[in-house]
Amino acid sequence: MSTIFIKSLCRSKKKPSCTLPSLRWDRIFLLSITIAMIVVFFLILFRSGDDIAATEEFIAPSLVSYSDYFESRQNWSFNHKRIRERFVKGKTFYEILAGYGLSALHIIRIDEAIRPFFNMSKTRPGQIVDIWLNKKSGKVEKISLHLSPEKTLPIIRNGDDFLPSLTSPLKITIPTAISGGVSNSFYQSAIDRGIPSEVIMEIADILAWDIDFLVDIRPGDTFQVVLNRYYRQGKCIGHGKVLAIRFVNQKRVHESFYFTDSKGRSGYYDRKGRSLRKAFLKSPLRYSRISSYFSSRRFHPILKIYRPHHDIDYAAPTGTPVESVARGRISFIGWKSGYGRYIRIRHNHRYQTGYGHFSKFAKGLKKGSRVRQGDVIGYVGSSGLSTGPHLDFSVSERGRFVDPLRIKSPPAFRLDRADRKRFNELVVQMEEVWQKYHTS
Repeated sequence: MSTIFIKSLCRSKKKPSCTLPSLRWDRIFLLSITIAMIVVFFLILFRSGDDIAATEEFIAPSLVSYSDYFESRQNWSFNHKRIRERFVKGKTFYEILAGYGLSALHIIRIDEAIRPFFNMSKTRPGQIVDIWLNKKSGKVEKISLHLSPEKTLPIIRNGDDFLPSLTSPLKITIPTAISGGVSNSFYQSAIDRGIPSEVIMEIADILAWDIDFLVDIRPGDTFQVVLNRYYRQGKCIGHGKVLAIRFVNQKRVHESFYFTDSKGRSGYYDRKGRSLRKAFLKSPLRYSRISSYFSSRRFHPILKIYRPHHDIDYAAPTGTPVESVARGRISFIGWKSGYGRYIRIRHNHRYQTGYGHFSKFAKGLKKGSRVRQGDVIGYVGSSGLSTGPHLDFSVSERGRFVDPLRIKSPPAFRLDRADRKRFNELVVQMEEVWQKYHTS
């Protein structure tokens, strides 16, 4: 009524006398409504936030100490039962959840909730899902979907809603020393010592500047490796960075230590702080064998004549990736008579390398293209004059062909004097790890 009365007064001839009070009352009314809405909004927000936190993180607003925190977690675990399921071929996520009394509507809501994180149609046999049941009601209150050893997707029940939150379970990192000897091949010997295949390939890449694992390895060679292993709940769940390597190849000791300098650059260095990243890789292929060596007089299997073979032939399956052994610019790419599909790379004023018999070139390459060391430039084939799939690899120095296996490449760079103290301390630590392993 007061508002109507004020408006009626404002319509009268005495407008100046009632304009200011009218505006004051309108402002007070709008301000009151706004404050009330903000208070209601935050009450709802804090209440829903407490519900989620108390369910997912087991922390209630009243908890003020770690004792309360662990007691709350213990109580939650005591009042709930965990059942672990594994996906098998032909069994869907829907069927698993339906077996615990969840309705079709609930399962649809769960699927919609986790869709931004994971597509349930892509579950694989053996994948784990944990179902948490309330011991009193028997209802599902939490679902934990294990996406990988590093990631778990908990889905928390909040009434009829299901709230996902991607987490990374805690893991323990333990540096581990592994040593062994080469009996037949380094790969098999390392596998026998429990080194995963991906770590073996990483070791070969680290030492690729000094050891050609295709031809240099001999029975009796020895290796010592320090690497990080990840553990969760007492089980090894994976491997991390290789920290140090000592490889004795044909009585020559090759060492590498992983180090990050003061400029934030990480890499592998020898004992003297020299980078293991050389100007040239020892081999343009990772999986192959040498079928023909550099020679001044070789019998050509197709032409049936003796002539110089200023290349190395690496026999490998068709499609095997071929890498540039150093950074440079492509000076020729195309068909070159007996070499078939051929690439020549000019690295500097001194060196050029050639690669022949490709099945195809890597996409996007052309004359003048720049390539980096380790870039894939093509794939093994049998184009041109060839008796089977292989790579013809050559190196020329100042226009004269040289044996690629005899090139001694200098280090790319070495550590600054300011970083040497920390690096030397790291070397001592790795020595202690190796020594402890041998004496234990």
